[in-house]
Amino acid sequence: MLNLNKLAKAAKDDPSRVTWVQSLERASKSIELLLRSDTTFANAAALLTHWNSHANSQLMNYSAIKQNRDLLKSKISRIPIKKFNSSQLKRQSADNWIDFTFMDLFAGIGGFHLAMSSQGGTLAFASESDTSARITYSMNYGIVPFGDIRTFTRNSDGQPLTQPQISAKVPRADIITAGFPCQPFSQAGVSSRNFHGIEHGLSCEAQGTLFEDILLIARATHPDAIILENVRNLASHDKGKTIRIIRNEIELSGYQIFPDWTETNNWAVIDSRAVVAQRRKRVYMVCIRRDLSQMLEQKKGKFQIPSFEVPKKPFSLRGIIEGDDEISDSEKYDRFSISPLLWESHQRRDADHKLKNNGFRAVLMTDLNDPAPTLVARYYKDGKDCLIPNPSPVKPPRMLTPRECGLLQTFPKNFWIPKTKTPAYKQFGNAITVEVARRIAQQLVAYLYT
Repeated sequence: MLNLNKLAKAAKDDPSRVTWVQSLERASKSIELLLRSDTTFANAAALLTHWNSHANSQLMNYSAIKQNRDLLKSKISRIPIKKFNSSQLKRQSADNWIDFTFMDLFAGIGGFHLAMSSQGGTLAFASESDTSARITYSMNYGIVPFGDIRTFTRNSDGQPLTQPQISAKVPRADIITAGFPCQPFSQAGVSSRNFHGIEHGLSCEAQGTLFEDILLIARATHPDAIILENVRNLASHDKGKTIRIIRNEIELSGYQIFPDWTETNNWAVIDSRAVVAQRRKRVYMVCIRRDLSQMLEQKKGKFQIPSFEVPKKPFSLRGIIEGDDEISDSEKYDRFSISPLLWESHQRRDADHKLKNNGFRAVLMTDLNDPAPTLVARYYKDGKDCLIPNPSPVKPPRMLTPRECGLLQTFPKNFWIPKTKTPAYKQFGNAITVEVARRIAQQLVAYLYT
């Protein structure tokens, strides 16, 4: 918690940063207030900011703080965090502006939050286990995500709660979004039909995985739709077993999956090159509750994922670099160049790998008109995945700046990011490409609610 306090103070003292919360001073003061709370930070900060955002009375029943309800209510009126102004996110005339709610699971730094808010959505509930990402989330949206989602879906022994128990703790949202971790799936475990609410019972092959926790919430709260994001090789992982389990569990939970299944490794894969200068391929699935899907199909036809055609003339990394004008080019090289020793090490390893004819090499962007490689969470370690040549051939190249990484993921230019490089790089490497999610959200919200 001391790190959060320190970061909040640093943010307050840095006038060059502007956040969606509008006032870093207010945000930092509220966080400092929550740090002094008698209840635990993880519960109190998340609850107070969720409550202050949309007055969701159900969250006040969270058992860990139910006994302090009156005290917390008295504090709510003094919380200075301002509501997240999502109207700034409306980018195109085709964007919707519809009153709906969404749940942000495995939220990271809120890529889905930006996408759903751009269509008029209001956050009902957010969960993210990484402390640093939660800080970034709170500084941008004024809401501290709850921690490990399993505290809402499982008991102290790790066993799933019943549907009534979950629905009493988690508010219903119209749409759930989740960039979930892809853990190993097991065929063990058979759960009763009463527990899962499925007519003929379920051999829950996803049992014990974090993916199951998404389904536990969906079965308990019955959202209209779920948007899922995962790595490119999801369809081929474990010789196709993983995606079979995922699809089967989603369908048994009462949802229809889009796009339609095709037995190819590129099923549901979207390339970010369609929207930005980054070669990033990820699987996106839209799951619509079957009763809604059948009704809407009769009226509107089948739901279609928007088309993401990669333009013949690709977006260029040069445009991203020029878009980060917070510091000069010379300062970028001063602050973000790798050391001569590390550059020599990269070159030496590259020569060895070339002899072995494998592809594990540093990527030096000799042509900035090309798109960048996939931004990865490990980028902070040595920058080898994308290096920008130094104008002086005798000097080592530089890494992308954290702001350039944010622009590669299509986060707003004034998105608040940590000053410390390591969490900033990791957070953007783990994030979704916001513009991809925004276009999917645009299509889905229009299909469901117009």
